[in-house]
Amino acid sequence: MNTEMTPRRARRTAALLGGTFATVLALAACGGNSDTPDGAVENFLDNGIEDLVGAMVDGDADKAGEVAEEYFCDDDVASVKEAAGMFAELSEEERKEALEGADDAFADVDDMKYEIGEVNEDGDTATVEVSITAGGETSDETLDMVKEDDAWKICGWMG
Repeated sequence: MNTEMTPRRARRTAALLGGTFATVLALAACGGNSDTPDGAVENFLDNGIEDLVGAMVDGDADKAGEVAEEYFCDDDVASVKEAAGMFAELSEEERKEALEGADDAFADVDDMKYEIGEVNEDGDTATVEVSITAGGETSDETLDMVKEDDAWKICGWMG
């Protein structure tokens, strides 16, 4: 296996990480349980975000997949596993290089605040509006949710 980080591979890895961490950061703006759509979002943000980001940073694709299975719909779990697998295949030096561009996202997690807005539930689907403030900027997000195995899961965040 070629262990050199080519400029193209470095850009692709940085883009993958940037997109993944930006999405995770956006979701991280939301505590609770999976009995309600908003509770599932809060539960991930209070209990799962650090584990997911930590597993990705450590290159532990198995752990990232386990965390994703708890909080995300089946389709998103597959995407998380794929992204984590790609990151895990990188050398330690390549991971370090790819993470250098994500430093701001990690710093923003510490000062993040959120407010859950309107929740619209329709059978086994729902949307949860969240206003997230991180890094001095506020964004409004609408998260799609699905009910799988009697638990609400975040869905559609990877694509």
